[in-house]
Amino acid sequence: MVDVVFLFRYSSRVPYEFNDAHVAQIAAACGGKVWRFETEDELMASGVKAEVLFSWGGTGDMPVTYCRSNPGLKWFHSFSSGLDAVMNSEIASLPIAITSSSGVQGPTIAETVMGYILAFNRTLPFMWQKQREHVWGKGLTRQPVEALGKTIGTIGAGSIGQEVAKRAKAFNMVTIGLCRHPRALSCYDEVLPDRRMDELLARSDYVVVAVPLTEATRHLIGKAQLAEMKPGAILINVARGPVVDQPALIDALRAGTIAGAALDVTDPEPLPPDNPLWDMENVMITPHISADAPILSQWAVDFFCASLKRYLAGEPLPNRLK
Repeated sequence: MVDVVFLFRYSSRVPYEFNDAHVAQIAAACGGKVWRFETEDELMASGVKAEVLFSWGGTGDMPVTYCRSNPGLKWFHSFSSGLDAVMNSEIASLPIAITSSSGVQGPTIAETVMGYILAFNRTLPFMWQKQREHVWGKGLTRQPVEALGKTIGTIGAGSIGQEVAKRAKAFNMVTIGLCRHPRALSCYDEVLPDRRMDELLARSDYVVVAVPLTEATRHLIGKAQLAEMKPGAILINVARGPVVDQPALIDALRAGTIAGAALDVTDPEPLPPDNPLWDMENVMITPHISADAPILSQWAVDFFCASLKRYLAGEPLPNRLK
C-alpha cells in the first residue's frame, strides 16, 4: 500500500484530461490514498505528504517546493516521455526515483511522423494553399512521389523510433535505426551504433530525430550532420528543439542542402513570429502536438498503474532515469 499525489492541470499547453475514473484506477493499483491537485500551491496548502508523486515533467514549472519539503517522497513519475524539465530542476538532486512515461506516446507521435512524410510526398501543403486561392494546382509544383522503397532513418531506436519504423514498413520503406546499444529489432532492416550516424544520414530520404534532450544530444544535428544528408532528404524533429542547431538548419534549407523539414519542436518554443522558418515553403511546423490524442490520458494512467504494482512488489521501475 502506498499513498499517491496526482498533480496535473489541464491547459492548452498540456491538453490532457483526467477524470474520477482515472483517480479510482490509481487508488485500486496503489491500495492507499490518492489526492488530486491542479497546482502546487493547492498541494502545499493541503499539507498532504505522499510517497509517490505523479505529475508533468517535460516542460514548464516543476513542483520543486513540494518535493523539497516532503522527506517521505520516494518516487516522482512523469506523465511525459522527456524529462529535461525535471532533470534540470532541483528535484533531480533529491534522493528519489525519477521515471518517465516513455513509450506511451510512441503510437501517436509515429502517426504524426507518417503524416509529415505523406504530406511532403504528395505535395499536400502546396495543394492546400492552391485550394485556398481557388487555383487548380496540377502541374504547378513538383511531381508527387511515393513512399515505396524510400529509406527512413530514426536517430533513436527506442519506443518512438520503433513505432515509426513499424508504420514505415507498412509502406514498404527501408528502415534504419540508430542507438547506443544496437540489437536486432523486427521493425528495422538495420540498427546501427551511434558512431555510424553519418551513414544513416547519408542513406536516408527521411531522418527522424527521436532522442531525449541531454547535454550529449544538444545540437546533435548541426551544420556537419546536415551536410551529410541527401539533397532531397527531409529532416523530421519530434524530440526537443535544441537537439537540432536551428540556425544551421535554416542555413541548410536556404542553401538547398536538404529538401525540407517538419518540426514539431523548435528552439525556443513558441517559435517567435519573426523566425524565418515560418515563411519557408519547404517547412512544416506544428506546435509540439505530435503526441496529442484523447486516448493518451488513459494510456498514461495504465502505464503508471502497472509501474505502481512493480513498485509495491519491489521490482525495478521501467523508464527509470535515476
